[in-house]
Amino acid sequence: MADAPANPQLSGQVPLYKRPEPLNKEKHRSFGMTPPADPFKFLSETHFVPAIVGEFALYAGHFPVIFLGERKMPVVVMGLQPGQNLFVKEDGSFDEEAMIPAFVRRYPFVSASNGPDQPATVCIDVEADGVVSENPNMPFFDDKGEPTQALQQAIDFVSAFEADARTTETFVKKLADLDLFENKDVTLNDQNSGDSRKIAEYFGISEQKLNALPADTYAQLRNEGYLAPIYAHMISLNRWDRILNRAIRRNQAAAKQ
Repeated sequence: MADAPANPQLSGQVPLYKRPEPLNKEKHRSFGMTPPADPFKFLSETHFVPAIVGEFALYAGHFPVIFLGERKMPVVVMGLQPGQNLFVKEDGSFDEEAMIPAFVRRYPFVSASNGPDQPATVCIDVEADGVVSENPNMPFFDDKGEPTQALQQAIDFVSAFEADARTTETFVKKLADLDLFENKDVTLNDQNSGDSRKIAEYFGISEQKLNALPADTYAQLRNEGYLAPIYAHMISLNRWDRILNRAIRRNQAAAKQ
């Protein structure tokens, strides 16, 4: 996974990543990581990131988890509008009381598919803050050109994430096949003017549809391990208040400045 062709061609885009390149032990022999002063600056303008089903229960304590678009992609909500992440501080650090989603934790590494039945290739965002081509604190390769322990851990994490992503796709397909999704929205009420404003529209799991499932279908969801993330998603929607309050506090602080 860490020895791709020296000049591969990549297609498509992944949120957060600027210029991912497949890791090659010759081309990237001297590369590695040196922790940047503002480690989460790359996330500061991203208001949601893809979610994996295995972490739904963890997200529920911190962020809303919603489903977007025709594919019903699950995402973690971290802000109310593009260009604003309410959990990244001005100094580029992340809120110590909030969890960091796996999609963020794997950065600046990512995998590239090589087609069916072929192993994926691990890539690195060469323009990421902290990725350096000379004298890194944590080299990617040792003197023999073999992956260092740090790189191997990153490769293992990327592999695990891809497995979780496939499980998430299966989970979403199951929900869609059972027609469990419904349109939802979030409305902000202005206490001063009395006006209301819709700030988000998304898909969520319908509790009414879930409760109306035949007993054997419900039992199948339980046996497949899907009930826990379903209910975690529902609980997570209570976190919209947290997002709204964070946005209000940030706007008030900006107005004072």
